[in-house]
Amino acid sequence: MLSQIKLYSSSLQKLYYVLPVLHRNIVKVLLAFCLLLLLVPFIAKTNDRMLVIPVLDDPLYIASKEQPFENLNLPDYEWVVDRGDTLGNIFSKFNLSSTLSKIQEADKNVLTLDVINKGDKYLFWMSGNDDDFDGKDIVLTKMEQVLGVEHQVAFVRNGEGYEYKETLLEGVWRQQTIIGEIKKNSSFSRSAVAQGLPVNDVAVIGRLLKSKIDFARSTVPGDKFQIVLLTQYVGDVATGNTKIEGVRFFNRKHVYSAFSYKGNFFDSKGEGLERAFSRYPIKGKYRISSNFNPRRRHPITKLIRPHNGTDFAVPTGTSIYAPGDGVVRRVVRHKYAGLYIELEHSYKYRSRFLHLSKSLVRKGQRVKRGQKIALSGNTGASTGAHLHYEFHVNKKPINAMGNKVPVAIGVDRKSMFAYKKKVSGLIELMESKNITDIKTAGSNSG
Repeated sequence: MLSQIKLYSSSLQKLYYVLPVLHRNIVKVLLAFCLLLLLVPFIAKTNDRMLVIPVLDDPLYIASKEQPFENLNLPDYEWVVDRGDTLGNIFSKFNLSSTLSKIQEADKNVLTLDVINKGDKYLFWMSGNDDDFDGKDIVLTKMEQVLGVEHQVAFVRNGEGYEYKETLLEGVWRQQTIIGEIKKNSSFSRSAVAQGLPVNDVAVIGRLLKSKIDFARSTVPGDKFQIVLLTQYVGDVATGNTKIEGVRFFNRKHVYSAFSYKGNFFDSKGEGLERAFSRYPIKGKYRISSNFNPRRRHPITKLIRPHNGTDFAVPTGTSIYAPGDGVVRRVVRHKYAGLYIELEHSYKYRSRFLHLSKSLVRKGQRVKRGQKIALSGNTGASTGAHLHYEFHVNKKPINAMGNKVPVAIGVDRKSMFAYKKKVSGLIELMESKNITDIKTAGSNSG
């Protein structure tokens, strides 16, 4: 048997070498291919024996053991406002049009839903069967309005209605010094913005020092400015909110200054730079029909319905006056608040006037203290002719009939030492930065 195998092998070998080179190469390739086919099943079986696949738990099951999914409190839907969106359109997309009226009724006390801006975020928590998304069994349990990293308003279902909770995070205010010089063919506003001062704060400085200097006509190249600015952060994220702490403007041989103290601005001597507020927005006889009460409850529904202002029982058509200088930020018609106006007096102070019959001002208009801005009325959810008047400090309503409204501006004697100390510290901070370290301000005319 062995001899026969050797004989066959010798014959094949002779036959192989008789073949041309090309044919011999083809034979080699075929032999190699056949050998590979024989080895593949063996390798696969070997790998099957060596490979051990662990038994894995369901990932969702693992997560539920560590933290129940329902306790994550994630919203069911999220909507980021784009250009052209309205509140009605947003609610209709989620089949919640019938719920909007109840949300607006609660919003009367905070009025954050009237003006929606691109980038605002709305979060919705729902219960019920929404498989077909026909809206029949869907109940809105909570809606949260994210107005900024530091400002959120939540409307939470309670019985058949909604209550609101407003969150305003104080965050951290970081201080920076901005200094600069007006170049040839430039202006204070262009130079200050070039050094990093927000445009809104340029306007604040112009308003504070308007009785001292006309920035449009009286400045010259070489005039210098020193500013201490506070910027609000929540974590490491800037909210976009800023405050002027102090400013000095060097115009030829004169120095004009403004310093913040307890939310108001004064010059270096402690004299007020802002006009005082009037206590009342009406003149003549009046009767207060309802006082400020942030914890008031509805007598029937028992829901908390804060009364964030003071009601003056006056006939329809009674003249309403601005309590201080400011800018008209809103003129809006609301289903429950009626026609209302909101004035911004500074970054700290705002006032609102609800249930009006007529507005005498427009959005963006500047007004003076004592200027007639509206006529009282009985619009919205009102049971009789009256004016609902609110005064806000740092975005929170206060009792306008109390002592927190500054009816007289000026640093009192008891506070003068503390004020002077703060002013000295701000000036020292301003002068610690060398004018040669500033950025190059734009030289184009503006």
